[in-house]
Amino acid sequence: MLAVQQLEAGYGESVILRDVSLKVKRGQVVCLLGRNGVGKTTLMKSIMGLLKAREGSVTYNGKDLTKKAPGLRAKSGIGYVPQGREIFAQLSVYENLLLGLEASRVKVSTVPEEAIAKFPVLPTMYERRGGDLSGGQQQQLAFARALAARPEVLLLDEPCEGIQPSIVDDIRDVIRSIKADGQTAVLLVEQSLDFVKSVGDYFYVLEKGAVVWEGSLESLDDEVIRKYLTV
Repeated sequence: MLAVQQLEAGYGESVILRDVSLKVKRGQVVCLLGRNGVGKTTLMKSIMGLLKAREGSVTYNGKDLTKKAPGLRAKSGIGYVPQGREIFAQLSVYENLLLGLEASRVKVSTVPEEAIAKFPVLPTMYERRGGDLSGGQQQQLAFARALAARPEVLLLDEPCEGIQPSIVDDIRDVIRSIKADGQTAVLLVEQSLDFVKSVGDYFYVLEKGAVVWEGSLESLDDEVIRKYLTV
């Protein structure tokens, strides 16, 4: 469904990603692992088109998106929950959700019930400003905003960063339910090994901007963790 081939990207004169290739299939949760600063967020931004690829390609359902603008990638069916959430602080919760509809492939005027059903606390906060929410509530809002467009591929960059354990559990349940539906491909960046092991099907490890290991949950053993992930 989503394929990255020999991708090279960076900032200014700096090359961050080197020859990165990965695939995410429908109904699969693929986890991208690595220590801080190895290029995980850079890869997510490159897939979304927020950062231009210097070499290589990004394809989705066989269509080359490498030179497409971020808005066109979103409308093609790729949803993105960025690190830091990036909700609109001055807009209400409901207005934030409506903005998610801009990426929908079908013109709709109301937030789909299935996006809200996964985060039932949000309707009770519709009139509150996004900036007044707690970090965990903002993360739920950012997640629901991405789901409002009914994406077929969902990019999640550090969804559990800086939020309370109860909401981490809620996000785990949502990812599991998306996986169980079997219709959406998920690419997840997350530092917590316990979390990714609880939801992931396949794993890639980045080091210095390159994929240095890939494999299933069964092969993600202590040696791999010690070599590439332990700080």
